[in-house]
Amino acid sequence: MIDSTIMRLGLLFLLSAATALAGGFPGMWDASILAGGRQVPFRMEISLAPARVCFFEDTQPVCSTAARVEGEALTAEWDYLNTELHLALKPDSLEGVYRSRRTKREYPIAAHPQRAPETAGQAPAQVGGEWEVHSTEKPELSWQLLLRQTGSELKGTILRVDGDDGTLVGQVRGNTFAISHFSGDRPGLLEGSLLADGTLSLQLMNTKLYALRPAVARARKLTPPEDPHTFAKARNPAEPFRFSLPDLRGRTVTQADFASKPWIVSIAGSWCPNCRDEAPFLVELYKQYHARGLEIVAFCFEYSADPTYAPLHAFLRKYGITYPVVLAGEPDQLEAVVPQIENLKAFPTSIYIGRDGRVRAVHTGFPSAGSGEELNRVEDELRGLVERMIAEPARGTKN
Repeated sequence: MIDSTIMRLGLLFLLSAATALAGGFPGMWDASILAGGRQVPFRMEISLAPARVCFFEDTQPVCSTAARVEGEALTAEWDYLNTELHLALKPDSLEGVYRSRRTKREYPIAAHPQRAPETAGQAPAQVGGEWEVHSTEKPELSWQLLLRQTGSELKGTILRVDGDDGTLVGQVRGNTFAISHFSGDRPGLLEGSLLADGTLSLQLMNTKLYALRPAVARARKLTPPEDPHTFAKARNPAEPFRFSLPDLRGRTVTQADFASKPWIVSIAGSWCPNCRDEAPFLVELYKQYHARGLEIVAFCFEYSADPTYAPLHAFLRKYGITYPVVLAGEPDQLEAVVPQIENLKAFPTSIYIGRDGRVRAVHTGFPSAGSGEELNRVEDELRGLVERMIAEPARGTKN
């Protein structure tokens, strides 16, 4: 005899699926995107009044900036991501492609009406907390894995020196887990197993990895993760920082525009997911401290030298960036354009410059909300640095 509860749940799912499909596109969908040969699960919501498609960064919607439905076809775009989505309504699903306008790459997408998550059959192992990720094949590889667990629900991210993978979300079932992310970019799937010796066996998309608690990694003398505060630095700390680049109106901006003020150079690009993680923090700093003298200038490295380049302007609108923006060149010109910074390899990187024009600090990368308390810690440290820079007296400024 089949359990009546299971029968009721099955009937509810069939009714909700039939209702969603009868109504066409609107509703919540369990979707997957094919990236790197792996199906990456994610959630998607579609509405028609107005027409809109939303992905999710954990619980935060990441919604299209334009969308339209024509019969059984839906098209949506995200101007600040420079991407578009094409979906077709099928009898029991949605099928389509997600396309990058910049690279022209297309990623197949499929979706079914959202169903209630399955209940875990086994008690979940406890895998929450901080881990270090390493590779047998690449001994130099060392990243942070930050996991937050509530019962069988698991959220977290892999944090590298240049930033993280966004918020990966999923479940723990017994000694195994699977968490994934896609909110318009950074599709990722991390699968893991807790082994008897307390380590994690991991697969990130198609890459085999393993993870240990940091204390165990130190005891084994494994390479620790790179420190974003020391990864890059000024080649000559005594030398004032200099540059000369055009802004979006063609005016030449130089270090002289910020003489005797504390300022930040934001190395960014509209195409860069971790730059989008950092942008709200820089905008907040500018609002909070600009009246006390803080200046920020964004060095935008774009795939177009056109000052009217639409993705860049969409990026500036999306995050409300009002501080000066200059066109710095293409991304592969980073080290040539900013030669005074050693080991400058990552987007984003922020260069903190004192009132005397000299580099106080260089911070590589930026974590997203997926990093949890690590994001709060980084923001507090950088805000404290800004406070100290503002408090410095203006002395011996050189340009």
